[in-house]
Amino acid sequence: VTRDGDIFIPEIGPLYVAGISFADLKELVETSINNQLIGTMASVTLGSLRSIDIFMLGAANKPGMYSISALSSLTSAIIQSGGIDTSGSLRNIKLKRAGKVITAFDFYDLLLNGDTSNDQRLMQGDVIFIEPIGKTAAIMGEINRPGIYELQGDENLSELIRFAGNLKPKANLLTADIKRINPLTNSFDLMPISLKGEETSIFEMKNGDMASIYSVVDKLNQAILILGHAQQPGFYPWKKDIRIG
Repeated sequence: VTRDGDIFIPEIGPLYVAGISFADLKELVETSINNQLIGTMASVTLGSLRSIDIFMLGAANKPGMYSISALSSLTSAIIQSGGIDTSGSLRNIKLKRAGKVITAFDFYDLLLNGDTSNDQRLMQGDVIFIEPIGKTAAIMGEINRPGIYELQGDENLSELIRFAGNLKPKANLLTADIKRINPLTNSFDLMPISLKGEETSIFEMKNGDMASIYSVVDKLNQAILILGHAQQPGFYPWKKDIRIG
């Protein structure tokens, strides 16, 4: 396969095969030969894989030029080159070819949703450019994956909670707060927020926000406690008109 992405077959000519699977290539060659060279059988095998040179630039952990397999995809190239720097964006990774942006890749689609539909195959001379990290917000407390997450555009508190793996069962939906940087007072503002209803889907997150999700109060309602020399001491549910007996 030439650098232009085609193969040349005598008496038939060039066939463009770049970007197709080996099974499709085999069918293409066999069909072309059967149609143009009557009585001729074709046997297609895969030889050695050549290398291509790509550039990893921007906020990469180890920027530079890399020689990788011609079958490599965008994500595999990022992993082979050492990954993304802490100052780099996971949400805005651009694949450039001949000076044009081919695709913008969001690593969250892969990490959180397992979506590889936008993971493009690479070609000779491609440039993977990692933009600086964008708006970030932290979340802690009764959440499955506490940490710092990168947000895009109008992504709100509900998106941040989804990125963090949703709330734990003991999360208190009535008492949560957002700690927000106030550059005018050179301090932080503490903003109470409810996690019930639609408030999370309309609450706009700012760069540097930190959300704290608290646990429900350790209090047992509608219960009676039996202690002492009972067969089974402990808490029992209370109901109206219940008696000691």
